Amino acid sequence: MLRLLRPFGWAIRGRYRKFWIVRGVRQFIWTRRMAANNGICSIEIANDGVGFFAQLNWCVGICQYCEANGLVPDIRLTGDIYLDRLRGSNWLDHYFDWTNPVGPGELLRRVRYTKRIVDFSELGGSLGSQLSLVDGARLLRKYLRPKPHISAEVEEFWRRIDGTGAVVGVHFRGTDKTFEASRVSWQHCLDVVRAHLRANSDVRAVFVASDEQAFVEFMAASIREPPVCFRADHIRSVDGRPVHLSAAGNGYEKGKDALVNSLLLAKCSTLIRTTSLLSAYSSLFNPELKVILLNRPLAWALWYPEREILQARNTEYRPAAPALAGSLHLSRP
Repeated sequence: MLRLLRPFGWAIRGRYRKFWIVRGVRQFIWTRRMAANNGICSIEIANDGVGFFAQLNWCVGICQYCEANGLVPDIRLTGDIYLDRLRGSNWLDHYFDWTNPVGPGELLRRVRYTKRIVDFSELGGSLGSQLSLVDGARLLRKYLRPKPHISAEVEEFWRRIDGTGAVVGVHFRGTDKTFEASRVSWQHCLDVVRAHLRANSDVRAVFVASDEQAFVEFMAASIREPPVCFRADHIRSVDGRPVHLSAAGNGYEKGKDALVNSLLLAKCSTLIRTTSLLSAYSSLFNPELKVILLNRPLAWALWYPEREILQARNTEYRPAAPALAGSLHLSRP
């Protein structure tokens, strides 16, 4: 029997070898072509099916590669999902200013080859390899800074909720995220928030962000003191469909809602959240942020920076009681 199965084992190993060989060849080819750009790593990503922070995650991975190899990143995100053509053809520029030593004119002169892809995996690398939360935060500060009008909106909202005291942030990601992590009940989220408020009498406000309109309304109706605050986002899901894939609403406004909410959550004293790259990035905008995580990604979806947040010293993991067999003690992955 083993002799009969052996050819199948060889075939499977051969397919895996071929897969890694193809990835290696792809990476070698585009690396050699980038050499013609005189130190510029130029990449265009045209993706309409992946959310704002997933694509920002790709940008961080590219910046990590560039820093390690002495290259200047030139990244363009050109999918229609968050694009406002009146603002330009690269929606990354709608929200961030690049901080690199090469100006637009110099880029135009030096770039002879741009690698055009749909998914980060086409580059042949693994995102977040050997990348800590602190390093990810540093790369963001080094290369990508929110536009002044984005930062101004964050600060104005923070002044309105009296952010001089402790503010608890709550982020609930629903809709299609249930494919990547078990769904958390609204009641469990509310119970954890209430327990935190009882233990911390200095909390002055609760800031809620969610892609589900009904959840925001539930939290606002369930907590009377301290006041519950939330942004008037341009669009939230009312039918279970993910906002970023919906045809409704303006693409630029969807992206701005996501980024501003993430930055506001980063300013909170404690963030109670479900699995989501939006609120995961709050920990990159503020690596010292205390996090209470209510669920965790499935093994195949444990991407950067969620896996690092799960292991961080300032993270508590509090899933619903059945998963903990009655215990609410700190749990590590």
